[in-house]
Amino acid sequence: MNKEGPVLIAEIGATNARVDLVQDKYTKHNQVNYLINDFDSIESLIKNYLEKTGVSAKKAIIGVAAPILEDTVEFININLKFSQNSLRKKFFKEQLLLLNDLELQAYAIDSLKDEDVLQIGDQKKELSGSKILVSPGTGLGLSGIVEGKVKPTEAGHLNIPGNLPRISSLVKNFELENKRIPTFEDLLSGKGLNYIYSFLKKNSSNPLTNEEILLELKDPNCLETKKIMLYLLATFLKYMALIWGATGGVYISGSMVNQLMKDIDLKEFRESFEDSETMQVLLENTPVFLVLDPNLGLRGARKLALNT
Repeated sequence: MNKEGPVLIAEIGATNARVDLVQDKYTKHNQVNYLINDFDSIESLIKNYLEKTGVSAKKAIIGVAAPILEDTVEFININLKFSQNSLRKKFFKEQLLLLNDLELQAYAIDSLKDEDVLQIGDQKKELSGSKILVSPGTGLGLSGIVEGKVKPTEAGHLNIPGNLPRISSLVKNFELENKRIPTFEDLLSGKGLNYIYSFLKKNSSNPLTNEEILLELKDPNCLETKKIMLYLLATFLKYMALIWGATGGVYISGSMVNQLMKDIDLKEFRESFEDSETMQVLLENTPVFLVLDPNLGLRGARKLALNT
């Protein structure tokens, strides 16, 4: 990225957007957080930010919760799409770098310090190898980091195996209602949280929001919902760690997972992650970290803006 002039950096998810400006390491931040539903387009959101800050930025690095396949970028979990060429011509005539949101976040992993993460379980050996970053939210994202190179994926759309006894009735119910096998993203996400709670309550009309489910400490259905989510997360992380050979570290990010992991038995979570008849030793030596920084995407974008 050309370092002359301010660079707009943004992480635009299916629910929230974080936008900032960067020029050099001494520049003061101008971060503004938005709700996606408050805007009818990406263009109107960016226009609002530029008008609010009064800065003209002709370059941008933007991460979006969507695969980047062609000029038209279409979000997976919300009805939102835009043209890269149109965005470039309207705002960022000099440079526009567009990435998947988890890809953008992954660029920040190597800059994390001890205070930015919570290690889950003890690391028995110092191992090198690939790393993965997983973020459950409106959807379920994963990016791999192999020899310093970031690889975005759509791993959240893999089907949940039918041989997980703890959630077999939940999976069967989903199949009956939707005429297909659930993916990990179907259940390990905001919509999944709501679905699991409604299933346990045996009532499709759910009076609680996802935030209320996460914060509730007495309702047995809420508590069981969170236990199932954590079991699914540990299982997904285990499968992905084995596929990617992620002995360099498994990282989990996002506000939902940070809330899920408040006041839980981390030992039980770690045991679910290590549960394997053939690969337990490898998993025991794979470090798992909860990322505490809520601005991981902006952190990754800032690194790209200043170092490339």
